[in-house]
Amino acid sequence: MEELVRFSISIPKSLLDEFERWLHDHGMVNRSEALRQMMRSFITQSKWEFQEGIGSGTVTVIYDHHRHDAVSEITSIQHKYGHIIVCTTHVHIDHSNCLEAIILLGEIDEIKRFLIDLNSLKGIKEIRTSMVNI
Repeated sequence: MEELVRFSISIPKSLLDEFERWLHDHGMVNRSEALRQMMRSFITQSKWEFQEGIGSGTVTVIYDHHRHDAVSEITSIQHKYGHIIVCTTHVHIDHSNCLEAIILLGEIDEIKRFLIDLNSLKGIKEIRTSMVNI
C-alpha cells in the first residue's frame, strides 16, 4: 500500500457542513477516503484534456428549448461534428428545459473543438462532460 500523507486544508465552514451532510447521506464515514475518491475523479476527468489520440465519453447539455436559436445551433454543431458523435438522446425535462446527452468517440482534439463550439452558444444553461481515454 502506498504511504499516506496527512495534510490540512482551510475551507469555509458552510462548505464543510455541506460535505459532512453529503457524507452522511451517502453512507460514507471516512472523510479521507471520500476526499481521495474525489481527487482521483477530478484528476482523471481533467487529464484527458492534455492527451492525444482517441477519446470517448458523454456530454450532457441542459438548455431552454424556447430559445430557438439555441436549438438550431445545437443541431448545426451536431451535424458539423457528426463524425465523432455516436448517438444523442433528447429528453424534455419540463416545460422550458431540455437535456441532450451526446455520446462521443473520436480524436481528442476534435472533441475539444466540439466542446469549444458548444460552450460558445447562448441559451445553454449547463454543459457537463464525462470523458475517458481509450
